[in-house]
Amino acid sequence: MDYANEGNIRSCLTKILENDWKIRLYLLFGIISGLNEIHHQDLIHCDIHDGNILIHENEMIQVYISDLGLSQSIKSLFKRDNDNIYGVMSFMAPEVLRGKPYIQASDIYSFSMIMWELTSGISPFNDRAHDQQLALSICNGERPVIINNAPRCYLDLMIKCWDDDPLKRPSASEILNIIKEWIFLPLDKDIENIGEELKSNIIEFMNTPIEHKLITEPHPQAYSTSRLFDFTGGKSYIIVSNSECLDCNIDGTYK
Repeated sequence: MDYANEGNIRSCLTKILENDWKIRLYLLFGIISGLNEIHHQDLIHCDIHDGNILIHENEMIQVYISDLGLSQSIKSLFKRDNDNIYGVMSFMAPEVLRGKPYIQASDIYSFSMIMWELTSGISPFNDRAHDQQLALSICNGERPVIINNAPRCYLDLMIKCWDDDPLKRPSASEILNIIKEWIFLPLDKDIENIGEELKSNIIEFMNTPIEHKLITEPHPQAYSTSRLFDFTGGKSYIIVSNSECLDCNIDGTYK
């Protein structure tokens, strides 16, 4: 695909939040479908954020994960050869900020930040300077403030995805199956004949009203593009600030 006519998630958050939860779940389903395919190939994306999730709308909406230039195999990332990391700090998993290698669970943490955006309408930590202090805060367990305008089951999944312990985060395939049930099970079966917990979750999505997005003033040092950080000597130094690689796309499609 040469052109995503709706741009990226960041650029059309306002439009997305005007829709009900079914549309937001479809978007997440497209993202996690693509991420699951990446992980199924034993790859790690390494730079999931709202700027490289692209949306194309024609007769149906397609979701593309772009900027795969940093993605690498699990084996090649088993050991990091230097202290440099690249990405958007507010989407980086704490283990990455601590200098550990990227793992597939690091992508899941980044996915949780997109889940949070679809409840808030803003990028995570956009009111904070993206500096060493924020990195330390994330490593110490700070997360974006939970906004209780989403179904409880959605918030519970989001919290699991941003767990400080990467081993406790669900896999892409597990998330895919959960979101698939939320969207498609009511279309395939009588809602009265499914489990009580799932039934309750689906009804909650149906009944949750559309609410206004959170409004904050962006911090002048809150950066939304991927940057290179050097954590040698215990300090972080920003070296470059650009990310325009769209050389490969993984897509998830929904009607």
